[in-house]
Amino acid sequence: MTTQTPEFTVLLACIRFYLGTTTKSEVSCLLASDLNWRTLLETAINNGVMPILYQSLKAMEADVVPPAVIVQLQTCNRMNGLHNVSQTKELLEILTDLEKAGIEAIAFKGPTLAASVYGNVTLRQFNDLDIFVRLEDFWQAKAFLSTLGYESIASEADQMETFNRYLQISLSHSTPEAIMFNQRFQPSLLHSNPERSIDLHWGIPPRRAWKSDQFERLWENLDQINLMGQAVKIFSPEITLVIQCMNAGKELWKGSFKHICDVAQIIRAYPDLNWQSALELSSELHTQRLFLIGLSVTRQLLHVPLPQFILEMIVSNELTDKCLFESDPSGKSLRFPAAFRGLQISWQEYTYQLKIIDQWWDGLLITRDYVQSILRSLLSPDERDRQFLPLPKRLFFLYYIIRPIRVLINYSPFRKSFVVESKP
Repeated sequence: MTTQTPEFTVLLACIRFYLGTTTKSEVSCLLASDLNWRTLLETAINNGVMPILYQSLKAMEADVVPPAVIVQLQTCNRMNGLHNVSQTKELLEILTDLEKAGIEAIAFKGPTLAASVYGNVTLRQFNDLDIFVRLEDFWQAKAFLSTLGYESIASEADQMETFNRYLQISLSHSTPEAIMFNQRFQPSLLHSNPERSIDLHWGIPPRRAWKSDQFERLWENLDQINLMGQAVKIFSPEITLVIQCMNAGKELWKGSFKHICDVAQIIRAYPDLNWQSALELSSELHTQRLFLIGLSVTRQLLHVPLPQFILEMIVSNELTDKCLFESDPSGKSLRFPAAFRGLQISWQEYTYQLKIIDQWWDGLLITRDYVQSILRSLLSPDERDRQFLPLPKRLFFLYYIIRPIRVLINYSPFRKSFVVESKP
């Protein structure tokens, strides 16, 4: 996780205070030190917990928080609230349109998580909308969203990669309202994307099983909430907990508090959670170890109490601090050439995913996806290949032969013999 700077420590304490796992006086003592308030605010925004920081600091005594800081937080909180309300209205319109088209959809994370777990859509930072549909409805839903202006900027190959590996496709729409919001509020570091974004899902990553029917369980025991006067279907608290634990645990090296805070808030909002049901669901998705990691890191950072049998499972799975927090964010264990820095990131993700699988055979699917991503990176032509040897469009297929040759030349020990010096 992130280095323990004073600002990091204060932010952590403020989240705990909001959750009721520390006291006001303990937070006040930390605020008495020489803090960089700007860094604190930026850290909160980058971690997706700025509203929580605002709620905690405004409850402190006036003499420990500079008035200018409260005013700045109040402004950021208001901007976040306006953004969230606007996004929520957009979501409700989309869900209504999908229902009219005969496509059953579930909204999760984003506005529905904020409303159901935090009690208010303004109390959580989110940038995009997440919509879940059945696999058989996926392409129809994507086509329908395109009629509303939502399109993917990725190539067809990249779309199929995310569809198969990450079980989703990201779509975006440049609405006049989003552009205006960005132009007005960009200095806040909050929602600087001038486009509205939707992640259309047919499953919940990371994928651990070859068959897609594992996600049918997610359609069972749906709940319903009133979102700005409209009835909206959401996942049950148990499914929501599993999803957010997976989000919290799958990329720990990024050090974000957002999903960890979500896990804690779900536990706090639903004291009657069916923990056994959540555990069984995580097992069916082949992500029980990842589920336990999400719970463990939440308990360690935010001091959230967990049932005794869950604690015993965490201990028996040897989910220690070292296992949870040690990663290779810089990729130092395996260096890639500059042209393939993306592979370095993929290697980091790949090795971490192997550490958190439930059974060794779950790693087969992960290994397949990783090998495919390497082959695509090595063999798929890019702009450098076109610069190396410009060809007309009708001969584009030759780039699939040129690409490996160019890569071999570029990283060959005899590279200099292939370089032709340009004349002055």
